[in-house]
Amino acid sequence: MNFEQLAYVQKIYETESIVHAAAAMHISQPAMSQSIANLESELDAKLFERSRKGTLPTDIGKKLIPCIINILEAQDELLSEVEAIHANISGSLKIATIPTLFNKIVPKALSAFKQDYPHIEVEVIESDRDEILKMVEMNAVDIGLIGKTETETFGQQIVTHALNIATDFKLIVPKKSKLALQDTVQMESISAYPFVLYDRNFYHHNFKQFEEENGPLKIVFRTNNPSVLIKTVSEGLGVSIVSSLMLEDDPFILNGLIETLPIGAPFDYYIYFTAISHSDRSNARTIQTFINYLRK
Repeated sequence: MNFEQLAYVQKIYETESIVHAAAAMHISQPAMSQSIANLESELDAKLFERSRKGTLPTDIGKKLIPCIINILEAQDELLSEVEAIHANISGSLKIATIPTLFNKIVPKALSAFKQDYPHIEVEVIESDRDEILKMVEMNAVDIGLIGKTETETFGQQIVTHALNIATDFKLIVPKKSKLALQDTVQMESISAYPFVLYDRNFYHHNFKQFEEENGPLKIVFRTNNPSVLIKTVSEGLGVSIVSSLMLEDDPFILNGLIETLPIGAPFDYYIYFTAISHSDRSNARTIQTFINYLRK
């Protein structure tokens, strides 16, 4: 018995086909069949039987295959632990992130990171930018994920790690809105329209000066859920302003139910997404490793 035979068993169980399993494992079908036959002989138990529905576990196979999968998972965990020891990656991570990055890049990065380093415990907190800055300054989290302007700097105790991701802002309007006929829309033009507010401190800050000079927007709905905001606009209940990154691959955009337009001041600039950490962290290697996954 060897790990290669056990891996064949798992792949046959997943694909319900020796032919497909052999192709996925880059081995000939006869060679895989012989390997499984040798294993079954050693175990004195038939693991699979062929039927019109495919190659399926026998009653004995249903009892033994979970044990085989547990062995393979233990092997993966052992190899990951050995790799982590050599890479000097250990401990845990506590991450605070703004919603845009939480929705768009953190899940994929975290999934890949956990696959390679399953022994690292990771906790993710969603919060506003100002709160994240405070948490990093107080050394309460390992990594903060925020947006910043190109020239913005922080105190000496804050270390910045550029993620090489930037975004501008877009006005989003329902399909066939007359605003969509304009090349660029100024804030003054949307004052008369019902407005759906992305209820985050960053947006409150940008709207504050405009409203002081031009009067309040006609806010009809507030939400801190990006999906709810975009759906609300698609239903024709108002217009809104969000980052372009938030709109990437959105089904309402792809299906033409929402149109996007460049927006003028105070949203006519770029935000650069950045990871920040405190300069005094004992797990700097682990922090840098996760940030590298974010950059991918």
